[in-house]
Amino acid sequence: MILQKLEMHGFKSFADRKILEFVQPSGRSRGITAIVGPNGSGKSNVADAVRWVLGEQSTKLLRGKKAEDVIFSGSERRARSGYAEVVLHFNNEAGKLPLDISEVTIARRIYRDGESEYLINKKKVRLADVQLLLAQANFGARSYSVIGQGMIDNILVASPQERKEFFDEAAGVKQYQLKRHQSTIKMQAAKENLGQAEMLVNEIEPRVRSLSRQVKRLEERDELQNELHDLHHQYYGQLWFELQQDINHRTTELNKREQEWKDRESTLEEAKRELSKLEREETGNDAFTELQSKFQKLMSEKSVLRERELRVRSRIEIAEQVKKQTATAMPLSKIIEGVRGLGDRQGQAIKSLQTAKDLKAAQAVVPNFKSVLDDTVTLADRLERPAPEIEAKKPEADPALVKELEGLRQEIDTLETQLKETQKTLSTYNDSERKKKEKFFSLQRTLQEKISSAHLLERGLGDLRIELARLETRRDSLEQEMSAELGERAERIKKELITDKKPTISTESLRPRIEKLRYQLQMIGGIDPEVVREYQETNERYTYLVGQISDLNKAIADLERIIVELDQTIRTHSETAFRKLNREFDRYFKLLFGGGKAELIQLTAARVRKDDQAEAETENLNGDDVEVPADDGQSDTYIAGVDITATPPGKKIKHINMLSGGERALTSIALICAIMISNPSPFVLLDEVDAALDESNADKFASILGELAEKTQFIVVSHNRYTMRRANVLYGVTMRDDGTSDLLSINLEEVDTFKEERKTKAKKAA
Repeated sequence: MILQKLEMHGFKSFADRKILEFVQPSGRSRGITAIVGPNGSGKSNVADAVRWVLGEQSTKLLRGKKAEDVIFSGSERRARSGYAEVVLHFNNEAGKLPLDISEVTIARRIYRDGESEYLINKKKVRLADVQLLLAQANFGARSYSVIGQGMIDNILVASPQERKEFFDEAAGVKQYQLKRHQSTIKMQAAKENLGQAEMLVNEIEPRVRSLSRQVKRLEERDELQNELHDLHHQYYGQLWFELQQDINHRTTELNKREQEWKDRESTLEEAKRELSKLEREETGNDAFTELQSKFQKLMSEKSVLRERELRVRSRIEIAEQVKKQTATAMPLSKIIEGVRGLGDRQGQAIKSLQTAKDLKAAQAVVPNFKSVLDDTVTLADRLERPAPEIEAKKPEADPALVKELEGLRQEIDTLETQLKETQKTLSTYNDSERKKKEKFFSLQRTLQEKISSAHLLERGLGDLRIELARLETRRDSLEQEMSAELGERAERIKKELITDKKPTISTESLRPRIEKLRYQLQMIGGIDPEVVREYQETNERYTYLVGQISDLNKAIADLERIIVELDQTIRTHSETAFRKLNREFDRYFKLLFGGGKAELIQLTAARVRKDDQAEAETENLNGDDVEVPADDGQSDTYIAGVDITATPPGKKIKHINMLSGGERALTSIALICAIMISNPSPFVLLDEVDAALDESNADKFASILGELAEKTQFIVVSHNRYTMRRANVLYGVTMRDDGTSDLLSINLEEVDTFKEERKTKAKKAA
């Protein structure tokens, strides 16, 4: 890694933008750039600018009192600057800086309002990022990369602990120390967070346990309620199903009975109508009377005709008897007696027929009429046949009487026919009346039976309606109980029971379990449902905190392991580098003094407890000096500081304070050279470190500087001519009239080339 150039703008006396381009490596040398100028010209401001851009926080080392003192404050001829900016340009082709880029710029800018910013490749970063980046490249603001006026002697007079920091830089463990410091800070923060988390957990844990018990009871209550709901579902469902089945059965039976009742009512009404119709019909007295009158009239007419016939016959017979003297006829008295007897009997029969009140009584008179008819026919036969005493010649009858008799016979025959028809009609009528009466009485009996059956059916219907009303009342009460116990699920249960056929379940077997569940729920009591939400929130926080505690414990364990590993790495690197540094310090001491002996001695102290490591850090990010232990994490001691012993040749001096000023200066230079050769920095800026050397020692220092330039790029602020002679480029700093510094540069290699060319031309001209 090569420092290519330095840009300054508004920094101290460099009000205008100034650029210092440094010597690039050529051959074996990495180059020496010398900055020269009279006192007060501002050449040391170059060293301050490099130290400042590398992250220096101490205003005392920057020769100021406050941060904005680094900004150009103005002069009589020049106004002050509003900000100060310094930029370092590095060639990173070798990859010394852990950035995947060939050119890296580190810049720092500060404004008069106090705002400050750091930039890496024009991107804002933190100071810690800059310090870690520089430590990984093995240089920094407080290391030996920038050695200012008086810092050489301060190394010798510093305390062992302060020297240790300088040697840690030389050992190249600064980056590990920064990482260890960051890990320690993180571990301390993690422990603080762990303490706060544990405190919160201790506060929350009792509440979580209490809420957990309540939630478990609530979960148990939910389980019991779910089981109770299921049992209620089965229990009430079965009861409702059974009641509904009974109601449906009773309703079906009632509908059937009502239909039967309606049919009975219809039949009964029809029977009533028919009976009423029969009742309204007359019993046939008029028709019967008319038939009787007609029959009587016919009989009367017949009797009249018979009498006329008898008279005619009698007249004929008398006439014949008169004519026939020998013939004996029936005595007239017998004939009259017979006719009168028939008339009396006929009159009695007619009276009986007239007094008959019904068809049956009328029919009882019929035999009387038959008997009268038979006797009449017998009498007529006797009157027609002559006496059998003496056969004589039949006298001829009177034609008129015969004709009259024949006419009477025809009329009688006609009347006989009519009488037969009338008698037949009477008989038919009597049969019809008898049938009607039989039907009437049958209808009365049937109606009475139907009325009795209807009464029985009506009582049955009443009982069914009462039973159905009782079942419906029970169902309504059950539905109210279901609504109270099941809520909205009651309707769902009923719908399921309506659509699905449920198996028969013994409700008596479910009742004890339901009572037991109710008792258990009563014992659990009511729990606020908000407890679940509170428990979830509290438990979530508790779980989060427990997880954080676990993560923090793991992080602390990881950080402790990292710190132990870093301590081991620091110890290993430090011991290796310290041994090499001790050898090189003794070699350069002998080279500068021409003999003698110099040695670095590590001082140990009791190891502080690991829990107090945060109070013993080497350096915080604000630049304050504190101590850090560096060991493998297993030993009970740690390196507390470094002591220096230097014995010039011919002397027996052990303590460094007994050396003279020049001897201390040479010893410091020897130590600086040893550090540079042991762990070369990419570049080193020396600010008048050779000011106290005489010419002999200045020459030796310049020679050593040339040797070290093979590994390190040097920027030297000096007045020494030996040092200037070793430089490849000279920058002259001068103070202008307006109070600002200006730069002039001379490339000595080009001067040497120019001189050689002039000598060559002169030789040729000669």
